[in-house]
Amino acid sequence: MVNEQGTLVDQAELFRFISQVLEAVGTPPVGAAEMAKQMVASDLAGHESHGIRRLREYAYRARDGFVNPAATPTIELDTGSLVSVDGQANYGHLVMPFVTDLIIERARAHGIAAVTVKNCDPAGRFADFCDHAANEGIAVFMFMNVGGGAIDVAPPGGAEARLATNPIAAGVPREGAPNLVMDMATSAVARGRLSDAQERGTEIGEDWLNQSGVLLPLGGVKGFALAVIAEAVAGSLSSAGTVGPEKVDARQGVLAIGIDIQKLRPLVEFKKDVAKFATHLKETPLEPGAAEIRMPGESTAINTAARLKSGITIHPVIWERVIELAEVFEVRLPDSKVV
Repeated sequence: MVNEQGTLVDQAELFRFISQVLEAVGTPPVGAAEMAKQMVASDLAGHESHGIRRLREYAYRARDGFVNPAATPTIELDTGSLVSVDGQANYGHLVMPFVTDLIIERARAHGIAAVTVKNCDPAGRFADFCDHAANEGIAVFMFMNVGGGAIDVAPPGGAEARLATNPIAAGVPREGAPNLVMDMATSAVARGRLSDAQERGTEIGEDWLNQSGVLLPLGGVKGFALAVIAEAVAGSLSSAGTVGPEKVDARQGVLAIGIDIQKLRPLVEFKKDVAKFATHLKETPLEPGAAEIRMPGESTAINTAARLKSGITIHPVIWERVIELAEVFEVRLPDSKVV
């Protein structure tokens, strides 16, 4: 019987369970550990939409042949500062660390570099990749589409979906505090967050869906414009594919751009400048009842620190899926306690 309140699991047990399930569907141990690390990080950060709630989907896509979790990404074109990568149908979680390291390497060599990606399963959050690049002194900007699949978002005024949620992410180094890291859908909310709210029975924002029950762009025409640009540069430039009348499987397209800050000015000076203006923004006088001002990336750090101590609470609906996966793949359930 599933607890109606929630199940508390330590992050180490969650990591162990996810890794073992992924290994059961053919993911090599190193890759399973990397993917588990990213998924647990999502739950720790408070982004449950991309944490363990997605494990069943990921495992079954590999089991059913949509993903090749043992594949190695390949470089198709290489001009030095411009590179195109084929993910070979592997998980995006495992292709994107390869791409991020490539961006760092080539940005250091050339000052600025761009890498496109096609033929990989959609990754979860891109924040971890952006944060990694920022830690290496590289400012990074990423645009994503889903190769013409996963159509969930209607154009402003449209009655049906014609776009995916097309995220945009970025990472900028900062001194003495979390890097400035942005990772956002160009829809009103990410599809995973909407699904998570529906499963939990929590309130759906009035600006999330149109009258037909389809996701809206973030901020109306402005979010729509961002989604269109992401569709063009991530889908067309990478050859991953773009939206059209054909129904296709979700295959992520990515354009990632990296800039080596040290090539333009001393990195220490840059990071101090960023910290200075971030502090100025955070010290803005607050309106009555307003919460503290947080820079992009700060909430992740705060939530992670808290949940490392308290553990991760898994919603009953998601815990049912955990039980299902444990039975299907003969993996021991995470040690847990009822909340």
